[in-house]
Amino acid sequence: MLCLLGPGDLALVAAIVSVAACAQMVSGFGFALMAVPLMGLAIDLKTAVVISTICGTASNTYQAINDGHDRDRRLVRVLTTTSFLGMPLGFVLLDRIDVDFLRVVIGIVVLLALVAVLRSSSGTVLGGRFLEVLAGFVSGVLATSTSTNGPPLVLLLRSRGLSPEVFRATINTVFSIVAFVSIIIFAFGARLTGEALVGTVVAIPGLGIGMYAGWRLRGAMDPGVFWRIVVGLLTATAISSIVSGLV
Repeated sequence: MLCLLGPGDLALVAAIVSVAACAQMVSGFGFALMAVPLMGLAIDLKTAVVISTICGTASNTYQAINDGHDRDRRLVRVLTTTSFLGMPLGFVLLDRIDVDFLRVVIGIVVLLALVAVLRSSSGTVLGGRFLEVLAGFVSGVLATSTSTNGPPLVLLLRSRGLSPEVFRATINTVFSIVAFVSIIIFAFGARLTGEALVGTVVAIPGLGIGMYAGWRLRGAMDPGVFWRIVVGLLTATAISSIVSGLV
């Protein structure tokens, strides 16, 4: 299990994980949306998906445990169960989709997610069990194919008018459970390569720094201001991912 990533690649991965972890701690989501496209510009995209999934698990689980008393338990049960149904399909897609095509898909998913989230925050209300099942299933497919499984969940949960505390606790509980299962699927599917494991280990200090910084900003910075910054970064990242896949 040799690692072909150079020191510069590993340093970049650690820096990206740190920034993504900071954003995720403040907003409650966005780790993979930021980390995967950026890492994919420097390293193999499938390796980036695995590193993002493993590192994101730590941040998600911390918030799920710390904010657990605020979670919506019914939504957690529905969304995790339906995510499990979509995860095998996502893994098959990851194994068969061309990497450049995957870059374009991830970029488009990020842009659509931003539009959907911004629209949902303006008062759109969605309801019904069918949409919960659909959001969970699509999220499961994205979890094991691109690691960017947040958009369907963000759209659904934001449309329910949940408080920031319930939103963060609920979505991070789903993220953490699904991520653990994703890692097991990656292990059995031989996706835990040398590059992925070394990249994850090297990124751990950056992950810790980002989580700590995000936790401090979570109480000190106006969430609206920080989210506007994140939106700008995600937009630039998505466009870069699409361009790199087409060139």
